[in-house]
Amino acid sequence: MRVLLLSNRIPFPPHGGYAIVVYNTIQELLSLGCEVTLFSLNTAKHYVFSSSIQDELIKKIKFYKYGVDDKVKVKDAFFNLFTSKSYNIIRFYSEGCAGMLAKILRENDFDIVQFEGLQVTPYLETVRNNSNAKVVYRSHNIEFKIWKRLALKEGMTPKKLYLNLLSKRLREYETNIINKFDALFAISHLDEHFFKSIGCTSVLTSFPVALNLSQYAGIHKLTPHKSIGYIGSMDWRPNVEGLSWFLEQVWPQIQKLTSGIKFHLAGKNMPARFTHRDFQNYVMEGEVDDALEFISKQHVFVVPLFSGSGMRVKIIEAMALGKCVIATSIAAEGIKYQHDKNILIADRADDFYKQILRCFTDKTLISRIGKQARLLVQQHHDIEKESKRMLLTYQKLCAK
Repeated sequence: MRVLLLSNRIPFPPHGGYAIVVYNTIQELLSLGCEVTLFSLNTAKHYVFSSSIQDELIKKIKFYKYGVDDKVKVKDAFFNLFTSKSYNIIRFYSEGCAGMLAKILRENDFDIVQFEGLQVTPYLETVRNNSNAKVVYRSHNIEFKIWKRLALKEGMTPKKLYLNLLSKRLREYETNIINKFDALFAISHLDEHFFKSIGCTSVLTSFPVALNLSQYAGIHKLTPHKSIGYIGSMDWRPNVEGLSWFLEQVWPQIQKLTSGIKFHLAGKNMPARFTHRDFQNYVMEGEVDDALEFISKQHVFVVPLFSGSGMRVKIIEAMALGKCVIATSIAAEGIKYQHDKNILIADRADDFYKQILRCFTDKTLISRIGKQARLLVQQHHDIEKESKRMLLTYQKLCAK
């Protein structure tokens, strides 16, 4: 099976949820005997220098990249208001990139071309015009939901109107694009049901975030003190929004009730508002070399998110490490969880700090939740099982 993956960023190194999902897919398709080619947009936001890629996996595939300037430009965004196009999408399209992709398609035969995320779907016409491969769209998020939820948090301001416009255009684009593919892979059963509800007639199934569980053995020792941990990319607005809420609404209450718990914060592109906090027992770790080591050292892992979409890879990773996770219902969206069995769900500030206090007063709670979390990941998020199912779906598509 010859597979071409189109990604909106280079997944080397596999840092961040999107990169981890694409990286794991490449790794497992190779293990199943597929020939894998990767074509990545090398965007300004996530730019990677070729000389910095040291991963041995890249030597086992054909790899192409093209620089795309995806920066938000005020002038372009303003004039876009007078069109019907989604500015979130057109920023990722480049005539030069389309030309390079067309050349690759003409010079190689592929059975499957898989679009990893909505941002690369503008290149669908290029693929259709230059290849007979079956085309698959894997949706990592329902993009319009992110912007809709961000808009809901705003007051009646011009900013709210603009966010609603972005959401409306994204929804129109997503609705129109889904039936132009031979198959659509949703990231969760919840997203699969959504795509059905808006009229998806393509082959539709869900492939959740999946991990190589042998890499999540919990080999690192816990911190010597009671600890709560959070890690996330701080160039993603929902993360900034959720962390701000936690530090303003939850953490001060924890400090009033007990001084024996430390909050460890990690992530890249950390804004100054988080690095200069003077909270007691607040440990700023910034960008860490090993995210899994950071997570595994924490007694409790928190994910306060109010405007995301898709499935949070960091929650699945924390569960795979046997961590007790406290998250909002939006953060845990798409995961087949059971509150108080394999995760703790809290959507309000008082519920959040009550769950934190439970973790450090009930001597068995952290261990009980963590063990059940690991079992959930073993059952629903094993990359070996999911990749075999994905390959079978490819084979059925090609046999039609």
